[in-house]
Amino acid sequence: MSAFREHFLDKYFGYRRRYVDHIAREAPRRASLAVLSEIARLGFSIAGNALFAVIFGVLAAGAFARAGGLGVWPFAFALLAALPAAFGTLACVGLARAVADRGRVAASAAAAAKAPPS
Repeated sequence: MSAFREHFLDKYFGYRRRYVDHIAREAPRRASLAVLSEIARLGFSIAGNALFAVIFGVLAAGAFARAGGLGVWPFAFALLAALPAAFGTLACVGLARAVADRGRVAASAAAAAKAPPS
């Protein structure tokens, strides 16, 4: 499960702090841009997942109304609506972490800017 989490969930729906820390080490003046790019990426992920959750939610409601109750299609569309909703929630958590990490990255970038070049 850790490989799935590391290579899929954290990569696409989480805040990639290792990526930002690498940028902060290699190019400290660009670290705040790395955080902003993560915020933009996660915001786009949230918007896309919300769109798919709404589309599949409408399809699930329509299938439920047409079938007159539970069946295969309402269940399938409800499951398809739940997945992007869950991924959107993960992306919201990652976005909150990225926003909270902006101060730390800005402080390290400011310290690197004050340091003499090596």
